[in-house]
Amino acid sequence: MRALKLTGLALLGLILLALVIAAFVPKHLAYERSIDINANKEVVFGIANDLKTQETWGPWSKEDPSIQNTYNEVAAGVGQVSSWTSKKSGNGSQTIIESTPPTAIKYRIDFEGEGGGDSAMKFDDSEGGGTKATWAFSYDVPYPFNLMAAMMMSGSMNKMLEDGLAGLKEMAEQKAAEAPTTGGFVVKQMDFPGRTYLGVREQTTHEEVAKSTFFADRFGRILTLLNQSKMQPAGSPAGIYYTWDMEKKTTDMVAAIPLNSGTAVAGGAFKTFEVPASKALVVDYYGNYNNFAAAHEAIGAYINANGLVEKPPVIEEYITDPMSEKDTAKWLTKIIYMVEGK
Repeated sequence: MRALKLTGLALLGLILLALVIAAFVPKHLAYERSIDINANKEVVFGIANDLKTQETWGPWSKEDPSIQNTYNEVAAGVGQVSSWTSKKSGNGSQTIIESTPPTAIKYRIDFEGEGGGDSAMKFDDSEGGGTKATWAFSYDVPYPFNLMAAMMMSGSMNKMLEDGLAGLKEMAEQKAAEAPTTGGFVVKQMDFPGRTYLGVREQTTHEEVAKSTFFADRFGRILTLLNQSKMQPAGSPAGIYYTWDMEKKTTDMVAAIPLNSGTAVAGGAFKTFEVPASKALVVDYYGNYNNFAAAHEAIGAYINANGLVEKPPVIEEYITDPMSEKDTAKWLTKIIYMVEGK
């Protein structure tokens, strides 16, 4: 009995010691790992911004083949939801709650009946010229279970992050290697729906188009006309280019704003005109308006590599408003080429 009593006291002492230690262990547990990837931020971000790709690079499917994933109607980015069921791991869901192309993504993860946590990915330029991808995961554990969670989960959580980043690296580098002539830009196929625009077609010079006042003046006058006509734009302002002569440094183009299909409005030099529906290629370009050349060259290389034929016009859709977003790295321009062929 004395030995049993001593054993009980020892166990009680250990429990009390654990409770004391747990009081000093954070209840908010956070883990983070990084990896260098030989691909640019746009490629890596594009993969991580689509939850469906995690079936390929994520660490969970390899460890638990019983996982079954379903997705909501959002193709990628904020609002996309991945839900899963699993006999081994339980059920849950993951939602993209913030997306800042091409540098950061935040996710919310909910484990059915077990609470949840927050996950984030950050993409920086690496010293080697590629991308440094950082993946973090954090969650809250109440006292006194925080001590046990800290002791048992650290190794497995860090391994999960490392395995996932290794899978992301493999997928991104393969994607970049499959299109070496595109400079890492992701060239996507699309069905351009055809649009009605309001603008004025003009012959001008590359130098004139490059002036900061060129588009600001024309877009401002178009918006004034629409306001007077009690009409709203049907999309983002665009530059529509029918020719771009590198020798003469001239272009046949339109600074235009899209309207609802079939709309008729005119004023001064501005008239409505149509760009018909077509098969097309598109690159989502992030950055300053003065550095489009590489993105255009990427689409040109894709066209040549795939035996396609370009047809005018080329459209640059200026999605981000520079007046509301001062960080040029976040300015999104969709560069669209109409094409024919397979």
